[in-house]
Amino acid sequence: MRAAVTNVDPAAPPVEVREVPPPSPAPGWVTVRLQRAALNRLDAMLLAARTEEKPDTVYGADGAGLVHEVGPPVAGHDTDVAPGDRVIICPSLHWGEDEQAPGASYEILGSPTDGTHAELVAVPAANVHRVPAHLSWEEAAALPLAGLTAWRALVTRGRLKGGETVVVGAASSGVGSMAVQLAHAHGARVAAVTSGPAKAAAASALGADAVVDRSRGAVAEQLRALVPEGADLALDPTGALWQPFVDALRPGGRLVAVGKMASATAELRVQSVYWKQVDVLGSSMGSPRDFRDLLRHVEEHRWAPLVDSVFGLGDVAAAYARLDADDRIGKVVLDTTR
Repeated sequence: MRAAVTNVDPAAPPVEVREVPPPSPAPGWVTVRLQRAALNRLDAMLLAARTEEKPDTVYGADGAGLVHEVGPPVAGHDTDVAPGDRVIICPSLHWGEDEQAPGASYEILGSPTDGTHAELVAVPAANVHRVPAHLSWEEAAALPLAGLTAWRALVTRGRLKGGETVVVGAASSGVGSMAVQLAHAHGARVAAVTSGPAKAAAASALGADAVVDRSRGAVAEQLRALVPEGADLALDPTGALWQPFVDALRPGGRLVAVGKMASATAELRVQSVYWKQVDVLGSSMGSPRDFRDLLRHVEEHRWAPLVDSVFGLGDVAAAYARLDADDRIGKVVLDTTR
């Protein structure tokens, strides 16, 4: 099969498409013939550190396709999928029994287990679910990692309720754009933070009630004008917005941190946290239960991930380059059939 494999030699191209042996399903696993896959910031971070990987690693957490082969059954674990079923893949592998946090064996599909940037992928049967009927292949492939991250951050960890006011940072990113849609579908008032007129218009189209354009001035000042009563919940995928978001929260509000797109460290004035009784919460990806809840929500409310662009598997290097484009809005998708 064709797969986008990494080169551990720093002098070689970081990633290239080659023929590699196809995977076979272990007991309790299935193989999926992928129709589409998607890229995430995680893939770019892993690629930057590829010299530490095993040779020919296949990245990719997101994917959707057709069940190709079902492995031998495992006692006590029924499999309700069959070859030909249209499925979406949950990228959380081996989460464990504790819903509060993943266990020691947890991993995200793509490393060390080979991922979705290929024609075929092998995953546990428990990690495949039927695709919501209204989603295209591109939309289905774009959903898992970013959608799961947004769901756990806002709903499981952030305790989102209808009628609340939610601030969403990096609203044009994969996680941010899905968080806007998810919060809007929950009946929340959404203030989206992004940059530039095109991204502001996209955030409004996704359901944002108000938009902060970072290119037009300080985030904190704009938020004070748009949300003078204070927000109930704020989501920061950047690592750089903790202080303006805490300042924008009402007393007893919640800040959820999910990423470090702009900064690996964050600063907060201590008094701004304790005086307002603010909760600062960490969240990353989500459990199998979170993923099932997300799919039910998507089916019920019929929203779909925003897809920025689609590249053939053979153009994977261009797809990685698109991740860093200033005008990207939404997810970058790979057509694994070409």
